[in-house]
Amino acid sequence: MYPVTPWIEKATITILAYQYDHPDCLRPTEPDDFVYPYPRINHDCVFQKPKIDRTFQAVTLHNRYVSLTILPELGGRLYRWVDKMTDRQLLYNNPVLKPTAWGWRDWWLATGGIEWAFPTDEHGLNEYRPWQASTQTATDFVAITVSDVEEQTEMEVGFTITLDADHAYMTIEPWVKNDTAVSHTYQYWLNTMIALDNNHASNQTEFIIPANEIVIHSEGDDNLPGEHSVISWPVYNGRDLSWYDTWNGWIGFFAPNVTDGFTGIYDHKWDQGVVRIFDPALVPGHKFFGPDTLGSSLWTDDDSNYVEMWSSGVTTDFWTYTSLAASTTISWTEKWYPVAGIGGFHKANENAALRLTDTGHGAEIGVAVTAVTTGTLTLYVNNNPVVIWPVTLSPGLPFLTNWERPSGLDGALGLRLVDATAVSLIET
Repeated sequence: MYPVTPWIEKATITILAYQYDHPDCLRPTEPDDFVYPYPRINHDCVFQKPKIDRTFQAVTLHNRYVSLTILPELGGRLYRWVDKMTDRQLLYNNPVLKPTAWGWRDWWLATGGIEWAFPTDEHGLNEYRPWQASTQTATDFVAITVSDVEEQTEMEVGFTITLDADHAYMTIEPWVKNDTAVSHTYQYWLNTMIALDNNHASNQTEFIIPANEIVIHSEGDDNLPGEHSVISWPVYNGRDLSWYDTWNGWIGFFAPNVTDGFTGIYDHKWDQGVVRIFDPALVPGHKFFGPDTLGSSLWTDDDSNYVEMWSSGVTTDFWTYTSLAASTTISWTEKWYPVAGIGGFHKANENAALRLTDTGHGAEIGVAVTAVTTGTLTLYVNNNPVVIWPVTLSPGLPFLTNWERPSGLDGALGLRLVDATAVSLIET
C-alpha cells in the first residue's frame, strides 16, 4: 500500500546516447538561419562516433496512483508516467538518444515522454538542452516547475505539474512569460509520445477524439488527401481511422473543432489508455500522429515505436502563429490521467471516464474514476432510469458490467454517475 501523502523522489537516470552535441559534430548557425542561434549538426559525424552513457538528474512526483518522472536537464520533459494500479509505463522511452532528421534544426531527439515544443511549430528549438527546475511539497500535493529562457524570443517558457493526494490525474499548467520590451510571435505545444504496449503502440490502439472532422497535416497513405485537406472523422471513405490498424502509412492530423473537453488514446491489447481533459473554449490545439509503417531506425536502434497526442493553448495548428505582447504572460490548464479495465471510453471529464456501448440487445458499461467515489450509477433509456447501481469506486477499481435490454424496451441509452450527496459527476 502506498502512502496517502504525496512525495518527491530525486535520483538519476542513465540513457545510452549518440554524441549529438559533440563539438566535432555541431554546426554553428548564422543570423540569417531560421534556427539561429541554435546549432545544426553533422549527422554523419554523430553516427561515426561511439555511443556513450549519459546520466541525468531525475525528479519523480508520487501519489498512491501514479508516478511522474521529470528530466530537467533533457528539455524538462516528463519522461516517465507510471500507472501504479496496473504497473504500466504509459509514455514512450527511447532506449537511445538518437538525433532524427526531423524538426527545424534538421535534428530532433525522439527521446519520448512529454516534450514542450517552443517557439516554433513541430518540435520547437530548445527541447534538447537543460531547463531550470524547482519543486514544492505540501501535505496534500507536490509540484514541479520547469522553465527555460528561449534564445530567439528571449521569452521564458515553462510549465508546472501538480499531483495531489486524492486524484489519479496530474494537473499540467504550461505558460509563457514575455519580459522583453516587444511582442513576439510563437507557438507552444505539448507533444505526448504514448506507448502502452511495453514501449510500443499496438495495432489495437484507438484514437478517441470527439470530433466530426479532422485536418490533414501530413500523410504517407495514398488513399488520403494531402496537407490542409479536411476529411470526416472517424469514418472516411468507409474506413474507421480512429483504429490504428486501418492506417496504411503515417498520418498526422489536427482536430480543430472538438465537441467536448477530452481526447485520449486507448490500447485495447492491454485494456489501458490515457485521458486528457481541458476546456475547449481555452485550448484550441489538438494534434495526433502515428508513424505506422515508417521504419523505427529513423528514431531509435530497436523496434520500439509510439503514437503522439499533442495539445496547445495558443494555436489550432502548425500553420498559425500567434503573438505575445511585452510584459504579458499566458497559460492554460490540462488534466491527464490513466484509465484501464473498461474497454475504452466515450465520455470523460476530470471525475471519470465512461464507456456505454449499445450492443443492440443491451449495453456494455464501464466506469473508471479519478478519486475514491461512492454514489450511484444510473442507466437511462429514452431519459428514463431503468437500472440504478450503488457503487464504490476508486482508481484502479472500475465498474464493468453487461446489461441485457428487456423485450419491448426500445430507445436511446444514457449513463450518469452521481456521488453520495447527489452531485452529478459525469453523464453521457
